Amino acid sequence: MPVEDIPVHEKVSISSDKPYGCNGRKGFAKGYYAPDRVYRPDGTFYVVQAWIPYAMSTGCRNFYIWDTDPRCSSCDSERDTEYADKMKVME
Repeated sequence: MPVEDIPVHEKVSISSDKPYGCNGRKGFAKGYYAPDRVYRPDGTFYVVQAWIPYAMSTGCRNFYIWDTDPRCSSCDSERDTEYADKMKVME
């Protein structure tokens, strides 16, 4: 079924001088507490609060646009250079 092509509205297009949302973001929490079950030998359980550490990457991994994208030029976020080096070797 054909669909009419409509141009992008000016209020939803992103200009090239506006930085990405990751620019200047606050750091991540070290983790969080979540409910966890502790089972007794008879099969019943009780609930405790377990600490879940934040284990994902916190640095920017968009190494392929760091130097070429004008929206990244003013970014002060931490760059994950170790990851970038590892990926460039795999190319």
